[in-house]
Amino acid sequence: MTNASPPPVALAIVTCALTLSGCSAPWLGLAGDGGKLRIINQDNPDTMLFSRFETGIYRYEDQNEVTVLLFDGPLENPSQAVTIRMLWRPKAGATPIDPDATNSTVHYVILTGKDRDEVGIYSGAGYLYPRVKVGRPSLSASIWQANLHLDSSTDGFRDLLGQAMLKGRFSARRDDIETDTALRRLNQLIQERLGYPRLVHADTSVGNAAGGGEGVISQ
Repeated sequence: MTNASPPPVALAIVTCALTLSGCSAPWLGLAGDGGKLRIINQDNPDTMLFSRFETGIYRYEDQNEVTVLLFDGPLENPSQAVTIRMLWRPKAGATPIDPDATNSTVHYVILTGKDRDEVGIYSGAGYLYPRVKVGRPSLSASIWQANLHLDSSTDGFRDLLGQAMLKGRFSARRDDIETDTALRRLNQLIQERLGYPRLVHADTSVGNAAGGGEGVISQ
């Protein structure tokens, strides 16, 4: 963990890592919806963010495509949120688990400041592995090798994670309508902070193509 005292905007990131450091233990089975994720600064592995998400919901499109939303705190003003979109489903015994393979795009949103008026969006791509058949009422999955970088931010947001790697596990409840509603609200919240539109995965009312920073998908 970095020892330097960060400015107030960055403090929330470091404090979160300290508060949730218990998540560094081996991943445990999750009770209910939500998740535990860890982001590591690849240039300085001692700087990392451990996050526990209270809520997880997802939208089912077909057996290959799902959109997941995890968030911590109330959706009206969360401290952080993650959107993950799986674009193809790995098949057990058929899909090679290549450490460089990616099948999903990821956007990690961090809101800091006194009124959470500062925002940073880390975007990239990773490998999502569902542990159950997608489309069920509850989706349990793991994500790893998700390379992220700071894609958009307000002027007061300080980047402590740099080029980062995300991994972890989550459980999400299927609710196609609620997921669309939540994505619209999150996109609106980000636009209010940034002062311009920046989609972190589109809801179905505006199509399936998300905004910039979608990353490169390879199989």
